[in-house]
Amino acid sequence: MTLSLTLRAALVALPLLITSAPLAPAVAESQGVIAVVNDQPITERDLTERIALLTILGDAGREPLTRKAALRSLIDEQVKITEATKFKMMPTDAEMKEQIARMSKGMDTTPDGMVAKLKKQGVSETAFRRYVSALIGFNRIISSKFRSKISVNDAEIDAKFAEIKGKLNSEVARIMKDPRMKPVTVYSLMEVILPVEGNDAMLLQARAVEANQVKQRLKGCGNVRAAAEGVFNVKQGKKFEADAAKLPKAMRSALENAGTGGAIGPMRGKSGIQLLVLCGTRKLTPPKPDFKMPTREQVERSVQNDKYDDLEEQYLKTIRGNVYIEFRNPNYAQQ
Repeated sequence: MTLSLTLRAALVALPLLITSAPLAPAVAESQGVIAVVNDQPITERDLTERIALLTILGDAGREPLTRKAALRSLIDEQVKITEATKFKMMPTDAEMKEQIARMSKGMDTTPDGMVAKLKKQGVSETAFRRYVSALIGFNRIISSKFRSKISVNDAEIDAKFAEIKGKLNSEVARIMKDPRMKPVTVYSLMEVILPVEGNDAMLLQARAVEANQVKQRLKGCGNVRAAAEGVFNVKQGKKFEADAAKLPKAMRSALENAGTGGAIGPMRGKSGIQLLVLCGTRKLTPPKPDFKMPTREQVERSVQNDKYDDLEEQYLKTIRGNVYIEFRNPNYAQQ
């Protein structure tokens, strides 16, 4: 199982045995035992608990977080504890307390807050402590056995930097090809309304003539009142913006012909006769995505973690045979 960056970066040389008492057979059977590892039963409930724990900690690893993956995690946990116990590398209570405090701080909470959060999702404190102790103990084994293979040189960091940069550049290029990233023409518009009550044709015609007078005097959205001088009850609306591409083609063409400061109409509106004034035009260009490159220290940790994960998996393969595994549920037998 992948060791989280926060945990792995903080681990130092440590010693202790933290054990978890196996469930009584009757209790274990009632919970649906699917496997037994070194006399330690693993139940369906354990799988659900492990999935919740890994989800909360953000430590799902390289494979999808299925129930089979959760079972593999629990089996490997027992393998790690067995091996760390053998080499006397399990952490002490004080070391566990210190590590859990660091993890809690990294998740912007306290140890008690983290335990409460885990319990709310059905994860017991015992399961959490067992998980952390296995990671700490096994990390010490990998670090001591493969110290030279985990070290990272400048060339490896440079290569990882180039890989990350290439992926980011490809992502930016993909995004920039999206039609939504093209510049957008935006019209600033204003409605000028000459209210008409009812549908009297003669009155509507008279108001249309008055609207034409206002239109002829218009010099922009700033002189509507002056243009409407002497005309009864002319209402000036607020400016609003519209995507030119979403306007009807005929309206867009008419506005372009009118030009900035000009108006189209008169038109029959809900409240009477109206003019639509083009106050201005501007181009909106969506900002180019700005992906932040990681620091050199972050890349170094990433390369080191990749090496650790590979070495961990290789070592686990060699020692899984040291534990007794009995699958009670055939659906989980192929691991």
